[in-house]
Amino acid sequence: SPSKSELSQALYGACNWHFGNMNNAKKAAGLETQKMKYNPIKKSAYKISKEFAYVLGVVYGDGSVYIIENDHGSCGKIQLKVRESDFALYFRKILEKWSGLNARYFFDNNYFYNVILSSVDACRIIKNFNLNKILKWKKELQYEFLKGLFDSDGGIIGHNLNNRKYAKRWIHFSNNNLTLIKLVKRIFEKMQIKYSINRRIKSGFGSKKWQYQIQIYNLKDIFKYYKNIG
Repeated sequence: SPSKSELSQALYGACNWHFGNMNNAKKAAGLETQKMKYNPIKKSAYKISKEFAYVLGVVYGDGSVYIIENDHGSCGKIQLKVRESDFALYFRKILEKWSGLNARYFFDNNYFYNVILSSVDACRIIKNFNLNKILKWKKELQYEFLKGLFDSDGGIIGHNLNNRKYAKRWIHFSNNNLTLIKLVKRIFEKMQIKYSINRRIKSGFGSKKWQYQIQIYNLKDIFKYYKNIG
């Protein structure tokens, strides 16, 4: 049966007007309808787990979630696009363990490692989750969320490491989601980790959004972070 691209705009509009959508028009004409592939996730994915906590953290960092709904049905994908192959492969492993589905992994022409999971169910779980509920999780789950968040959108920086007198190192995390920043602050406070926070207008692409950055400078607190979160 013909697709949208094979129909004139006028005919496509008429089908939508008279039948509501293209699939209904095809059914009325006795044509085969096209359906998007549905990948159901395993039942345990609907429960809170360490794997879900880590995936959620990565998505709110450098990851992304897309849901598309049209005449043919619904589809969704969770995607991570990064420079580090080790991180991409680890995320793929955790994502597959959580969802029970296979995720695509490939290296693109722009030298990024990509991980893509196609599942509208998985996307809706992520999209519909209330971040404030994380504060009610067990601390181990909170730590996994932070691990995913910092793995994808944070890091550790060191200066003058060959000179002990002037050496500096700190852990940092940047994001423009103030709710997320407040959540990280609350968890650090519960862990008794000292931190600093600043903000600036995010540069690039003409953005006027505030960019918030949380930093841990104290060596004792850096060790505490890696002991509990890794």
